[in-house]
Amino acid sequence: MSDSNFGSALSDIDTNIPIKNFGKPVIQTGSTTRMDFGATPLPPTWIKDGNPTARSIPLAKAGDGNLSCGLWDCQAGKFTFIYGCDEIVHILEGEVIIEERDATYTLKPGDVAFFPEGLETVWTVPKYVKKFAIFRSLREPFIDRVYFKLKSIVKKVLGNLRHCLCKHSLLMSIF
Repeated sequence: MSDSNFGSALSDIDTNIPIKNFGKPVIQTGSTTRMDFGATPLPPTWIKDGNPTARSIPLAKAGDGNLSCGLWDCQAGKFTFIYGCDEIVHILEGEVIIEERDATYTLKPGDVAFFPEGLETVWTVPKYVKKFAIFRSLREPFIDRVYFKLKSIVKKVLGNLRHCLCKHSLLMSIF
């Protein structure tokens, strides 16, 4: 699994959250004191020690899907965490020790950290940790998607045209 589970869970944000109201942006609200977490299991291959139980709550999501936020918590354990998108975390409760290459960081309540997409870390949660996280996933800009789609269509059409011309040329040489 290449995405962090928390980031993946946020893609399933409650559809009752209004994203737009008659074309005008609307304010979405949430609370870091919510307790209605849903299970967000870590991939078994990520778990290194213990039985870390992770849960999350999506709080808000931008209309284009590139920006979202939510809560995540986890019980004691040690596990790999691979970031599927850029993530900023603010530790609300507990503590986590994060290893990244040759560096070790201990995050406690009030601490903020940024993790770039693709970063692989090892998290050790001594007892419990709760974080508020902001996710940014940059999808291809619309114009790039249109360009690549048109390019593939033109390539296909030209390929078909070349095939037809070759076939026509072969027929002309027979008659």
